[in-house]
Amino acid sequence: MELGIAAIGLASVALCAMPFVVTSKSRKMKEKQMMTSLNDVASKHNCKITEHEFFGHYAIGVDAQKKFVFFILKSGEVLNQQYADLSTIKASEIANIGKSYIRKEKITERLFLNLFPKKANEPNTVFEFYNAEINYQLSGEFQSIEKWNKVIKNLLKSN
Repeated sequence: MELGIAAIGLASVALCAMPFVVTSKSRKMKEKQMMTSLNDVASKHNCKITEHEFFGHYAIGVDAQKKFVFFILKSGEVLNQQYADLSTIKASEIANIGKSYIRKEKITERLFLNLFPKKANEPNTVFEFYNAEINYQLSGEFQSIEKWNKVIKNLLKSN
């Protein structure tokens, strides 16, 4: 009788733990795929990722020595790769696009990191950290974009 209760208890624990194991494994697989993509785009420019961060639908990394920044955005099953050579960038700025309401409350709809080129005729490089149409709730993107804006500004100062 006790053996049957123990077996049921063990099966219940295993069943409850299964979603956490599957979620963790899935997240690690996605991170590995994004890291591979970051390394691929970095190697195309003879760079090596020295600092990086994964955040659900995007990954960002820098080569601090060669002063390049790389950004991967996952849209569905497509990975969009972007990069910027910081030797051609004059400034970095956060763009928080949203709506303001009567109570002076701002609802963020999009969050970008804009990199402005030194040459006026070249387009800005824009990394999209958050889009309300894709991700319905902010979950740390503000902290992430502020961190990377600071990292990039520090690399720009050392140019």
